[in-house]
Amino acid sequence: MSTNVPVQPSNGGGLSGDRVTRGTVARWSATTGWVDRDGLPLPDTMLVVGYTTVLRRWKDKKPEYITEHPLPDPKHLNAAIPVEEWEIGLDGDPTPPWKLTYVIYMVDAGKTGGLFTYAHDTYGAMLCFNNLEEAIGVMRLLRGEHVLPIVHLEKRQWKSPKYGMQTRPHLQPIEWRTPGGGGPKLAPQSPPPQLIGPATAPTPAAPTPTAPPPAPTTQSPAPAATPTPPTPPASTVLDNTKPVKPVTVAELVADEIPWK
Repeated sequence: MSTNVPVQPSNGGGLSGDRVTRGTVARWSATTGWVDRDGLPLPDTMLVVGYTTVLRRWKDKKPEYITEHPLPDPKHLNAAIPVEEWEIGLDGDPTPPWKLTYVIYMVDAGKTGGLFTYAHDTYGAMLCFNNLEEAIGVMRLLRGEHVLPIVHLEKRQWKSPKYGMQTRPHLQPIEWRTPGGGGPKLAPQSPPPQLIGPATAPTPAAPTPTAPPPAPTTQSPAPAATPTPPTPPASTVLDNTKPVKPVTVAELVADEIPWK
């Protein structure tokens, strides 16, 4: 299935349509897990804002892309390039230059809202992409086209016919959102103080007898106040999106119990 769901522009601006990599590069391997280009761990919860497939080849250690859909058959493109010009793969054999690459755009669901791009051409990346695409397709069929998943960055096992059990990247949807939310509400402000002067000069009141001061009593000191925990930082993503109703089993199987 040809897929092309790019990042949508915002307020008429948006991101450049001819760039594949946007924001920070996201990477995954069985040894490091999910990291950025500097090897630092990624936020473990992301909002998926777009995904697509492209053709990519590496030449002189720089990527070249074909992004326009429908994509050409990479076998035909590779057949036009002499094998002597193919780069050597990790297995020591020449590897075809043009490869179908799976691209996923994610935004940090925490306080930063940073944009990340994951793009790879491995079988594990294909499984990750296909599972995510299927989950989004089902939810959009039931809840509309503007549904976006919040995913947890994980890993899964799969069995390779050649190498046995392998580990692959996985994006597990944990919540669904739609754009729009109005942002965080402002705290109510205190009314300004009002100064009201007397209309006429006040009449002095008659003195009243004062009661004798009470005898001193021994009191235990008041307990110390419990400190209030700090308020967690607001989430840029959650404040500007709305939650989506979860899908029920009855909706998935298109059936309901008649007496309920």
